[in-house]
Amino acid sequence: MVDLNSLVVCAVCHADLPLQDIEREGSGCCPKCGRRYTFSNGVYDMTPLPPPDEVLKSKWSTWEKLQDNGLVSYVKAPELNLSVDLRGDAEAFKSFSASSGLVLDVGCGMYTYPSYQPGAGEVVGIDPLAGQHRRKFAFVQGIGEYLPFRDQVFDHVLYASSLDHIIDPKRSLADAARCLKPDGRISLWIDGLSDDEPSVDAPRLGRYQILAQKGFRCLSRHGWFSKMGFRRTLSYVASVANMEVPEGAKDVFHFLHLNVAMVSEWLNELNLTITRQQEYPSADSVFIQVSK
Repeated sequence: MVDLNSLVVCAVCHADLPLQDIEREGSGCCPKCGRRYTFSNGVYDMTPLPPPDEVLKSKWSTWEKLQDNGLVSYVKAPELNLSVDLRGDAEAFKSFSASSGLVLDVGCGMYTYPSYQPGAGEVVGIDPLAGQHRRKFAFVQGIGEYLPFRDQVFDHVLYASSLDHIIDPKRSLADAARCLKPDGRISLWIDGLSDDEPSVDAPRLGRYQILAQKGFRCLSRHGWFSKMGFRRTLSYVASVANMEVPEGAKDVFHFLHLNVAMVSEWLNELNLTITRQQEYPSADSVFIQVSK
């Protein structure tokens, strides 16, 4: 497994940290900026609290509610998470990304080993949720906007349907590029494209009809009934229906509904080049590979 001591730095200022002291004492501060980090149950928590910038501060409470909603989903219906079982779209992304070398998985999820991750190479995962499962790869708790890793250390960075859960996706992509070697790659899985997203100004009935159709397509493509059974599916759907959409979020789980044009604009502004693109139509998804 990867030695995190050679990779992990302060998530905010990127200074070296007294990791052995943090591990021994359970917490410790960055000697440069004073940011405090913790260590428990074998995991470094590198979440920068309080949030370091105004964008994150203004949306942090919304983000926390989305995380709580996501946790309910992961616990009640783990079969539906793309980290579990080799779903067709996960298998396609695994083949598309063809990861090797040292890989960073941004938003790796709560489970032991996500099915889309490479069978070769070494993986470091980062996710806001620590979870209860001991992962079979190196793991750091943290957020995508402030990656607690050294410059130019990773060969490949993965965003497997995680970019739309992030408060500031453009900042996260910029930080991923910082951590990437000069010849490295970023592979993006954009799930549930929003090109047909109904306008908030559309008539209420028409908007709900479109959203309902998208919801049933989602149910169908993931085969929920066959995986979970009728009663568990209804129980899960009811729990999601009772969740509140936090102010500023697109739905109960996501900050944004992404599309190719939106992501391409961010990449262009960051001087990152799209080298490959592949659609996975049955899941309304697209895979994008990027180089520096």
